[in-house]
Amino acid sequence: SRREAEEPDAVSLNVPIIQQLYHWDCGLACSRMVLKYLHPVSDEDFETACWELKLTQSVWTIDLAYLMCHLGIRHCFCTQTLGVDKGFRNQSFYKKHFDTEEDRVNELFLKAESKGVVVKKWGVLHHHL
Repeated sequence: SRREAEEPDAVSLNVPIIQQLYHWDCGLACSRMVLKYLHPVSDEDFETACWELKLTQSVWTIDLAYLMCHLGIRHCFCTQTLGVDKGFRNQSFYKKHFDTEEDRVNELFLKAESKGVVVKKWGVLHHHL
């Protein structure tokens, strides 16, 4: 159809690739790539923000929302769970820090609005063909 001819099958964005340094910093590496593409932040400012927010060893998605806010990036963090997803308890990536992190992460969700971090609960969208 004409509409299909006008819409490309894929969009290629020239996002720089940044390799993660550790097993736990995948979210930070992804954040850095997005920032370099959309809103360049110096490596020094990024590292300072991570240090100030104590983003070491265990980084959850709510931490990344706080990081973006800290760097002045307007965004909305959409999540299925407003707090820790108990389903992560037995996943190897989260297992080591889960019990000590659960309260910290839930507290970040509770304080988000007062800190200017926009969080919205969105369920999984189902599309019927």
